[in-house]
Amino acid sequence: MLLELYRIGSDNNLTFLNVQMSLERTKQTVDMYYSVRNLLPEFFKNRDPVILQEQQAFKHFQLIPMPNMLDDFTQVIIDQYAGTEDQHFDLIQIMKTGIVINELLMRNSPALGYHVVLDLKNFSLGVIRKLTPAFLKKMQVVIT
Repeated sequence: MLLELYRIGSDNNLTFLNVQMSLERTKQTVDMYYSVRNLLPEFFKNRDPVILQEQQAFKHFQLIPMPNMLDDFTQVIIDQYAGTEDQHFDLIQIMKTGIVINELLMRNSPALGYHVVLDLKNFSLGVIRKLTPAFLKKMQVVIT
C-alpha cells in the first residue's frame, strides 16, 4: 500500500495528513479511501471534470463553501440542487460531481472537517423516489 501511495504523488498525500493531525486516523482514512474506491467503483470511474462538464453534471448542482471556519476549524458547505427534472436527474452523476468538488475543497482548504447542509427544496417526489435505501447506504459509506 505504501508503494501505491508513493505513486499517487506528494500533493495527494498531504490531503490525508489533514486528518486531525493523528497518524492513526490518517492510516484509517487512507485504508478507508482505497476500500471505498474498490467497493463502489461507479462513484470513482470516469470522473474527469471535462467529461462531467460535457455531460452537464454541474448544471443542477451547486456547492457553496462558507468563507469563515467555525471555532473547531471546520467549514460549513451549503449543497443545493437547482432545477432537478425527474428524467434528467442521475444520482451517480451527482455523487461523482460532489466527490470531485469535495476532493478539490480538501486539497485547497485548511479546514479540518466539514459540515454539509443539504438544501432539498427543489427536489420533486420523483427525484426523492430515486433515493433508495441502498443508494443512501452507499452515499453514507462514501461520505464517512
